[in-house]
Amino acid sequence: MKAHERIESDVIETMREAIAETGGNEVLFVCRVDDNSRVVEIDVRARGNLDSVPAPELHMRQGQVIVHNHPGGRLSPSRADLDVASNLAAQGIGSFIVDNEVGELYVIVEPFVGEETEPIEIEELAALLDENGGLSRFHGDFEPRTSQIEMLKTVGEAFNEDRLCVTEAGTGVGKSLAYLIPAFAWAEKNDERVVISTATINLQQQIIEKDIPLVRNLLGSEVHAVLVKGRGNYLCLNRLDEALEEDGTLFSEPSQDLIAVRDWSHTTATGSKTDLPFYPSEELWSRVNSDSDSCSGLRCRNREGCFVMKARREAARARVLVVNHHLLFSDLALRLRGLGFHNTAILPPFQRLIFDEAHTLEDSATSYF
Repeated sequence: MKAHERIESDVIETMREAIAETGGNEVLFVCRVDDNSRVVEIDVRARGNLDSVPAPELHMRQGQVIVHNHPGGRLSPSRADLDVASNLAAQGIGSFIVDNEVGELYVIVEPFVGEETEPIEIEELAALLDENGGLSRFHGDFEPRTSQIEMLKTVGEAFNEDRLCVTEAGTGVGKSLAYLIPAFAWAEKNDERVVISTATINLQQQIIEKDIPLVRNLLGSEVHAVLVKGRGNYLCLNRLDEALEEDGTLFSEPSQDLIAVRDWSHTTATGSKTDLPFYPSEELWSRVNSDSDSCSGLRCRNREGCFVMKARREAARARVLVVNHHLLFSDLALRLRGLGFHNTAILPPFQRLIFDEAHTLEDSATSYF
């Protein structure tokens, strides 16, 4: 195939110059493509020798293409080329090879072209928060707040235009509803998963128990939402059995609190610490909670009843996830180390992300990066 069939002419010139600057060695280009999968913009991300070039995945994302040149002019992919292309294809990234003159092109893998999204009706959503709107039916003393409506419109536009958005609003504006309403509308219309990340447990509980039920009623939405917690918040049945065996000797009985946890384990649907009818001591909970170091995974005899696995299945079924900043950055750290953005890390794959309490992000982010 001729390169000009898939690469813009000005981009071809830029690639030729970059290759010439290396003395004809291999160069890796990360490219943006248009709706016809035609390369319209490139970045030089790595330079190698006559035989190979690094392909750092941190610089790539779904829908892009990597292009590298073969100095010898033979465009047939090597085993290493195929291995890299296969790994990137799992993330929706395409792979092309060109010669040093960028005259000929070989397509190993086409880039992933996502389904077109359907915009949400911003004015209709904003009307829910206006005078005589849907929200007024739930509150007798309701008064519209101009800043809340403006924030909803701004967030809605960010969803529709696929762009970043930063908003700031004072206390009492109702920020949660201003982003939850467009988030739920978007998730339902486009079947994309939206993650909402906050700093505090109190806000997470408010969002799950108060705000989300209200939003679902306002929209008549069936979108499923769950609160996702770290595994340390869940009971491990294996570790509970071990603790009972350790304490239940010939001369002693397990503590009353441990027995209470055992009895609760037979009735709880979630295994979450917050659902315990009493507050366990840190020492007790640290003996029975789920822990990655002691998890036996597929070999676990209690795998079918594992509360962590149940929570993960529930998260995979949901289209709105409420998490905390630390859990989110732990998930992102795993993805950037090689898991990519189309597999389940701690969280299932997601497409949209909302930070609430964003002023606390720095501490969480720097603890992982």
